[in-house]
Amino acid sequence: MQLFVCKVALLILLVISCIGLISVFDYMVVGSQYRNIYNASLSDKLDRLNTIYEPKIILVGNSNIAFGIDSELIETSLGMPVVNLGLHGGLGNAFHEEIAKQNINKGDIVVVCHSDFSDLDNIPDPELALITYDNQSNIFPVFRKKDYIDLIKAYPTYLRKSYKLWLTDEGNIKKSKPYSRDAFNKYGDVVFKPNELKVKEDYFKKNTVALPKINNICINRLNELCEYCLSQGAFLVIAGYPIARGKYNKYSEEEYVKFQNELIDVLNCPVISDYKNYFYPYDYFYDFSLHLNEKGRQARTRQLISDLNNWIWRTDHNR
Repeated sequence: MQLFVCKVALLILLVISCIGLISVFDYMVVGSQYRNIYNASLSDKLDRLNTIYEPKIILVGNSNIAFGIDSELIETSLGMPVVNLGLHGGLGNAFHEEIAKQNINKGDIVVVCHSDFSDLDNIPDPELALITYDNQSNIFPVFRKKDYIDLIKAYPTYLRKSYKLWLTDEGNIKKSKPYSRDAFNKYGDVVFKPNELKVKEDYFKKNTVALPKINNICINRLNELCEYCLSQGAFLVIAGYPIARGKYNKYSEEEYVKFQNELIDVLNCPVISDYKNYFYPYDYFYDFSLHLNEKGRQARTRQLISDLNNWIWRTDHNR
Protein backbone atom coordinates (compact mmCIF):
# COMPACT_ATOMS: atom_id res chain seq x y z
CA MET A 1 0.00 0.00 0.00
CA GLN A 2 2.79 2.38 0.93
CA LEU A 3 4.56 1.60 -2.37
CA PHE A 4 1.35 2.31 -4.29
CA VAL A 5 0.93 5.70 -2.58
CA CYS A 6 4.54 6.57 -3.41
CA LYS A 7 3.99 5.68 -7.06
CA VAL A 8 0.84 7.79 -7.23
CA ALA A 9 2.63 10.70 -5.56
CA LEU A 10 5.53 10.33 -8.02
CA LEU A 11 3.13 10.26 -10.95
CA ILE A 12 1.39 13.41 -9.71
CA LEU A 13 4.76 15.10 -9.23
CA LEU A 14 5.80 14.16 -12.79
CA VAL A 15 2.53 15.47 -14.22
CA ILE A 16 2.86 18.75 -12.31
CA SER A 17 6.50 19.06 -13.42
CA CYS A 18 5.56 18.49 -17.06
CA ILE A 19 2.77 21.04 -16.88
CA GLY A 20 5.18 23.47 -15.24
CA LEU A 21 7.82 22.97 -17.94
CA ILE A 22 5.25 23.35 -20.72
CA SER A 23 3.93 26.53 -19.09
CA VAL A 24 7.43 27.97 -18.70
CA PHE A 25 8.16 27.17 -22.33
CA ASP A 26 4.90 28.86 -23.31
CA TYR A 27 5.81 31.99 -21.37
CA MET A 28 9.50 32.18 -22.25
CA VAL A 29 9.53 30.92 -25.85
CA VAL A 30 6.06 30.82 -27.37
CA GLY A 31 5.08 34.07 -25.70
CA SER A 32 2.22 36.24 -26.89
CA GLN A 33 0.40 35.01 -30.00
CA TYR A 34 -2.60 37.33 -29.82
CA ARG A 35 -1.05 40.75 -29.35
CA ASN A 36 -2.76 42.30 -32.38
CA ILE A 37 -6.31 41.10 -31.83
CA TYR A 38 -9.24 43.16 -30.59
CA ASN A 39 -9.04 41.92 -26.98
CA ALA A 40 -5.32 42.78 -26.74
CA SER A 41 -6.42 46.41 -26.50
CA LEU A 42 -7.14 45.78 -22.81
CA SER A 43 -3.43 46.21 -22.08
CA ASP A 44 -3.54 49.69 -23.67
CA LYS A 45 -6.71 50.58 -21.81
CA LEU A 46 -5.09 49.59 -18.51
CA ASP A 47 -1.99 51.61 -19.33
CA ARG A 48 -4.19 54.68 -19.76
CA LEU A 49 -6.22 53.91 -16.63
CA ASN A 50 -3.12 53.45 -14.50
CA THR A 51 -1.39 56.64 -15.61
CA ILE A 52 -4.21 59.10 -14.91
CA TYR A 53 -4.38 60.16 -11.27
CA GLU A 54 -6.43 63.32 -11.62
CA PRO A 55 -10.24 62.94 -11.36
CA LYS A 56 -11.37 60.99 -14.42
CA ILE A 57 -14.39 59.34 -15.98
CA ILE A 58 -14.09 55.55 -16.23
CA LEU A 59 -16.50 53.89 -18.65
CA VAL A 60 -17.28 50.26 -17.79
CA GLY A 61 -19.15 47.69 -19.86
CA ASN A 62 -18.97 45.27 -22.74
CA SER A 63 -18.52 46.09 -26.44
CA ASN A 64 -21.51 48.46 -26.35
CA ILE A 65 -19.04 50.90 -24.75
CA ALA A 66 -16.14 50.10 -27.07
CA PHE A 67 -18.27 50.62 -30.20
CA GLY A 68 -20.59 53.29 -28.88
CA ILE A 69 -18.73 56.19 -27.26
CA ASP A 70 -16.85 59.29 -28.38
CA SER A 71 -14.62 59.70 -25.31
CA GLU A 72 -12.92 62.84 -26.62
CA LEU A 73 -16.31 64.57 -26.86
CA ILE A 74 -17.09 63.62 -23.24
CA GLU A 75 -13.65 64.82 -22.13
CA THR A 76 -14.10 68.15 -23.91
CA SER A 77 -17.64 68.64 -22.62
CA LEU A 78 -17.04 67.72 -18.98
CA GLY A 79 -13.39 68.76 -18.60
CA MET A 80 -12.28 65.39 -17.22
CA PRO A 81 -10.03 62.77 -18.83
CA VAL A 82 -11.92 59.69 -20.01
CA VAL A 83 -10.92 56.03 -20.08
CA ASN A 84 -13.08 53.68 -22.14
CA LEU A 85 -12.71 50.17 -20.67
CA GLY A 86 -15.41 48.58 -22.83
CA LEU A 87 -14.30 45.27 -24.32
CA HIS A 88 -16.21 42.00 -24.85
CA GLY A 89 -19.39 40.44 -23.47
CA GLY A 90 -17.73 37.03 -23.31
CA LEU A 91 -15.61 38.27 -20.42
CA GLY A 92 -18.67 39.10 -18.30
CA ASN A 93 -19.80 42.02 -16.18
CA ALA A 94 -17.64 41.14 -13.17
CA PHE A 95 -14.45 41.09 -15.24
CA HIS A 96 -15.17 44.56 -16.65
CA GLU A 97 -15.83 45.91 -13.16
CA GLU A 98 -12.54 44.43 -11.95
CA ILE A 99 -10.70 46.26 -14.73
CA ALA A 100 -11.95 49.58 -13.37
CA LYS A 101 -10.90 48.70 -9.81
CA GLN A 102 -7.24 48.67 -10.86
CA ASN A 103 -7.08 52.45 -10.41
CA ILE A 104 -10.04 54.26 -8.84
CA ASN A 105 -9.10 57.45 -7.03
CA LYS A 106 -10.66 60.47 -5.36
CA GLY A 107 -12.96 62.42 -7.64
CA ASP A 108 -13.33 59.66 -10.24
CA ILE A 109 -16.72 58.93 -11.78
CA VAL A 110 -17.18 55.26 -12.65
CA VAL A 111 -19.93 54.88 -15.24
CA VAL A 112 -21.29 51.33 -15.61
CA CYS A 113 -23.23 50.63 -18.81
CA HIS A 114 -24.13 46.97 -18.55
CA SER A 115 -26.65 45.59 -21.04
CA ASP A 116 -27.84 43.00 -18.51
CA PHE A 117 -27.81 42.68 -14.72
CA SER A 118 -28.29 38.93 -14.25
CA ASP A 119 -24.78 37.47 -14.55
CA LEU A 120 -23.39 34.63 -12.42
CA ASP A 121 -20.32 36.54 -11.17
CA ASN A 122 -18.00 34.53 -13.39
CA ILE A 123 -16.11 34.77 -16.66
CA PRO A 124 -18.49 33.20 -19.22
CA ASP A 125 -15.67 32.41 -21.67
CA PRO A 126 -12.48 31.65 -19.70
CA GLU A 127 -10.55 30.70 -22.85
CA LEU A 128 -11.27 34.17 -24.23
CA ALA A 129 -10.02 35.60 -20.93
CA LEU A 130 -6.71 33.72 -21.35
CA ILE A 131 -6.44 34.94 -24.94
CA THR A 132 -7.06 38.46 -23.64
CA TYR A 133 -4.36 38.04 -21.00
CA ASP A 134 -1.89 36.32 -23.37
CA ASN A 135 1.11 36.88 -21.09
CA GLN A 136 0.55 40.65 -20.80
CA SER A 137 1.54 41.24 -17.18
CA ASN A 138 -0.61 44.31 -16.54
CA ILE A 139 -3.77 42.27 -17.24
CA PHE A 140 -3.19 39.46 -14.74
CA PRO A 141 -4.25 41.48 -11.62
CA VAL A 142 -7.74 41.80 -13.11
CA PHE A 143 -8.38 38.10 -12.44
CA ARG A 144 -9.90 37.25 -9.08
CA LYS A 145 -8.89 34.14 -7.12
CA LYS A 146 -12.35 32.68 -7.74
CA ASP A 147 -11.68 32.86 -11.49
CA TYR A 148 -8.60 30.63 -11.34
CA ILE A 149 -10.41 27.26 -11.46
CA ASP A 150 -12.21 28.11 -14.70
CA LEU A 151 -9.02 29.57 -16.15
CA ILE A 152 -7.06 26.41 -15.29
CA LYS A 153 -9.73 24.27 -16.99
CA ALA A 154 -9.49 26.40 -20.13
CA TYR A 155 -5.69 26.56 -20.11
CA PRO A 156 -4.97 23.35 -22.09
CA THR A 157 -7.13 24.54 -25.00
CA TYR A 158 -5.55 28.00 -24.92
CA LEU A 159 -2.08 26.41 -24.75
CA ARG A 160 -2.74 24.07 -27.68
CA LYS A 161 -3.97 26.93 -29.88
CA SER A 162 -1.06 29.17 -28.88
CA TYR A 163 1.46 26.43 -29.74
CA LYS A 164 -0.23 25.89 -33.12
CA LEU A 165 -0.07 29.62 -33.92
CA TRP A 166 3.60 29.68 -32.93
CA LEU A 167 4.54 26.58 -34.94
CA THR A 168 2.74 27.78 -38.08
CA ASP A 169 3.92 31.41 -37.78
CA GLU A 170 0.29 32.53 -37.79
CA GLY A 171 0.41 34.24 -34.40
CA ASN A 172 0.27 38.01 -33.98
CA ILE A 173 -1.02 38.56 -37.50
CA LYS A 174 -2.89 41.84 -37.70
CA LYS A 175 -6.61 41.25 -37.96
CA SER A 176 -8.98 43.25 -40.13
CA LYS A 177 -10.49 46.34 -38.55
CA PRO A 178 -12.57 46.92 -36.50
CA TYR A 179 -11.68 43.66 -34.75
CA SER A 180 -8.03 44.47 -34.18
CA ARG A 181 -5.94 46.19 -31.54
CA ASP A 182 -5.19 49.18 -33.72
CA ALA A 183 -8.91 49.85 -34.31
CA PHE A 184 -8.91 51.69 -30.96
CA ASN A 185 -7.89 55.27 -30.32
CA LYS A 186 -5.96 56.41 -27.25
CA TYR A 187 -9.13 56.64 -25.14
CA GLY A 188 -10.15 53.03 -25.82
CA ASP A 189 -12.88 53.75 -28.41
CA VAL A 190 -13.22 51.68 -31.57
CA VAL A 191 -12.92 54.34 -34.27
CA PHE A 192 -11.61 52.46 -37.30
CA LYS A 193 -14.70 50.95 -38.89
CA PRO A 194 -16.40 51.40 -42.27
CA ASN A 195 -18.71 54.38 -41.88
CA GLU A 196 -21.11 53.13 -44.53
CA LEU A 197 -21.86 49.86 -42.74
CA LYS A 198 -25.10 49.60 -40.79
CA VAL A 199 -27.22 46.71 -39.58
CA LYS A 200 -30.05 45.86 -41.95
CA GLU A 201 -33.58 45.46 -40.60
CA ASP A 202 -33.59 41.73 -41.34
CA TYR A 203 -30.87 41.28 -38.72
CA PHE A 204 -33.28 42.42 -36.00
CA LYS A 205 -36.00 40.15 -37.37
CA LYS A 206 -33.73 37.16 -36.76
CA ASN A 207 -31.98 38.46 -33.62
CA THR A 208 -34.41 39.59 -30.94
CA VAL A 209 -33.26 42.52 -28.80
CA ALA A 210 -33.47 41.26 -25.23
CA LEU A 211 -34.99 42.94 -22.22
CA PRO A 212 -32.37 43.22 -19.43
CA LYS A 213 -32.82 40.93 -16.46
CA ILE A 214 -31.80 41.49 -12.84
CA ASN A 215 -30.51 39.09 -10.22
CA ASN A 216 -29.15 39.50 -6.69
CA ILE A 217 -25.69 38.24 -7.63
CA CYS A 218 -25.03 41.13 -9.97
CA ILE A 219 -26.80 43.71 -7.82
CA ASN A 220 -24.94 42.75 -4.63
CA ARG A 221 -21.62 42.99 -6.46
CA LEU A 222 -22.49 46.41 -7.89
CA ASN A 223 -23.52 47.61 -4.44
CA GLU A 224 -20.16 46.40 -3.12
CA LEU A 225 -18.44 48.24 -5.97
CA CYS A 226 -20.39 51.36 -5.00
CA GLU A 227 -19.09 51.08 -1.43
CA TYR A 228 -15.55 50.57 -2.72
CA CYS A 229 -15.79 53.66 -4.93
CA LEU A 230 -17.07 55.75 -2.03
CA SER A 231 -14.21 54.49 0.16
CA GLN A 232 -11.81 55.78 -2.50
CA GLY A 233 -13.58 59.15 -2.69
CA ALA A 234 -15.06 58.24 -6.07
CA PHE A 235 -18.60 57.84 -7.40
CA LEU A 236 -20.36 54.95 -9.14
CA VAL A 237 -23.30 55.62 -11.45
CA ILE A 238 -25.31 53.42 -13.82
CA ALA A 239 -26.02 54.72 -17.32
CA GLY A 240 -27.95 53.44 -20.33
CA TYR A 241 -26.79 51.29 -23.20
CA PRO A 242 -28.00 51.43 -26.83
CA ILE A 243 -31.33 49.66 -27.41
CA ALA A 244 -32.45 49.01 -30.99
CA ARG A 245 -36.10 49.94 -31.51
CA GLY A 246 -38.16 49.21 -34.61
CA LYS A 247 -40.94 47.09 -36.05
CA TYR A 248 -39.41 43.79 -34.88
CA ASN A 249 -39.24 44.65 -31.20
CA LYS A 250 -40.69 42.06 -28.86
CA TYR A 251 -40.75 44.16 -25.69
CA SER A 252 -42.80 47.26 -25.02
CA GLU A 253 -41.62 50.60 -23.70
CA GLU A 254 -43.53 49.92 -20.49
CA GLU A 255 -41.48 46.78 -19.88
CA TYR A 256 -38.26 48.79 -20.08
CA VAL A 257 -39.71 51.34 -17.66
CA LYS A 258 -40.54 48.49 -15.26
CA PHE A 259 -36.99 47.13 -15.58
CA GLN A 260 -35.52 50.56 -14.86
CA ASN A 261 -37.70 51.11 -11.79
CA GLU A 262 -36.73 47.69 -10.42
CA LEU A 263 -33.07 48.52 -11.00
CA ILE A 264 -33.39 51.83 -9.17
CA ASP A 265 -35.06 50.09 -6.22
CA VAL A 266 -32.29 47.55 -5.63
CA LEU A 267 -29.15 49.60 -6.33
CA ASN A 268 -27.40 51.80 -3.78
CA CYS A 269 -25.87 53.93 -6.53
CA PRO A 270 -27.80 56.31 -8.81
CA VAL A 271 -29.20 55.28 -12.17
CA ILE A 272 -28.57 58.51 -14.08
CA SER A 273 -30.22 57.53 -17.37
CA ASP A 274 -33.77 57.12 -18.59
CA TYR A 275 -33.41 53.97 -20.68
CA LYS A 276 -36.06 55.24 -23.10
CA ASN A 277 -33.58 57.95 -24.12
CA TYR A 278 -31.29 55.18 -25.36
CA PHE A 279 -33.80 53.77 -27.84
CA TYR A 280 -32.26 54.13 -31.31
CA PRO A 281 -33.51 53.21 -34.80
CA TYR A 282 -31.99 50.26 -36.59
CA ASP A 283 -29.91 52.41 -38.92
CA TYR A 284 -27.90 53.71 -35.93
CA PHE A 285 -26.33 50.27 -35.44
CA TYR A 286 -23.17 48.89 -36.97
CA ASP A 287 -22.78 45.10 -37.17
CA PHE A 288 -24.51 43.90 -33.99
CA SER A 289 -27.43 44.90 -31.79
CA LEU A 290 -25.12 46.59 -29.24
CA HIS A 291 -22.62 48.19 -31.65
CA LEU A 292 -23.29 51.68 -32.96
CA ASN A 293 -22.14 53.26 -36.20
CA GLU A 294 -20.89 56.84 -36.24
CA LYS A 295 -24.37 58.36 -36.28
CA GLY A 296 -25.40 56.24 -33.32
CA ARG A 297 -22.12 56.80 -31.48
CA GLN A 298 -22.57 60.56 -31.56
CA ALA A 299 -26.22 60.42 -30.46
CA ARG A 300 -25.47 58.04 -27.60
CA THR A 301 -22.45 60.06 -26.43
CA ARG A 302 -24.40 63.31 -26.35
CA GLN A 303 -27.14 61.63 -24.33
CA LEU A 304 -24.59 60.31 -21.85
CA ILE A 305 -23.03 63.77 -21.53
CA SER A 306 -26.48 65.18 -20.78
CA ASP A 307 -27.12 62.47 -18.16
CA LEU A 308 -23.77 63.08 -16.49
CA ASN A 309 -24.23 66.86 -16.50
CA ASN A 310 -27.67 66.51 -14.92
CA TRP A 311 -26.36 64.13 -12.26
CA ILE A 312 -23.38 66.36 -11.48
CA TRP A 313 -25.70 69.38 -11.16
CA ARG A 314 -28.07 67.49 -8.81
CA THR A 315 -25.16 66.17 -6.77
CA ASP A 316 -23.61 69.64 -6.37
CA HIS A 317 -26.92 71.22 -5.36
CA ASN A 318 -27.81 68.51 -2.85
CA ARG A 319 -24.62 68.93 -0.82
